[in-house]
Amino acid sequence: MLITVLRILCALVAFVLGALVFYTGEPSHLRWWIGALPFALWVIGPAVAPCLIANHKSRQWFSITMFLYLAISSIFSGFAYYDAFFRSKSSTAALTLVFIPFYQWLAIALLLLLCLGIRLGRRSVENGC
Repeated sequence: MLITVLRILCALVAFVLGALVFYTGEPSHLRWWIGALPFALWVIGPAVAPCLIANHKSRQWFSITMFLYLAISSIFSGFAYYDAFFRSKSSTAALTLVFIPFYQWLAIALLLLLCLGIRLGRRSVENGC
């Protein structure tokens, strides 16, 4: 059931981020699409990655960890995007679409390293090493 909820949340967040990319861009110009598609993958990727990673892991604690990451990350990035695009009138607001995903990718990498350390630590305790 948790994986199903994670999939739904990932799809919802990915849809909202895709809409934000369209909102900030110029989809009426053909040249925009060439750069926007890879950029959209950069922006949407941190929302989809936890679901893809959790699908390949069978441990319940790992699925919970990915769900919590997605929920917390989406809340914080949602506030940052809202502030940048709807409250601020800054001309550099679009840079949040570059830096927030960077921090999210970094957080995923650190979380995966932490989970790997926990998993290896459990194995060594179970094996009596």
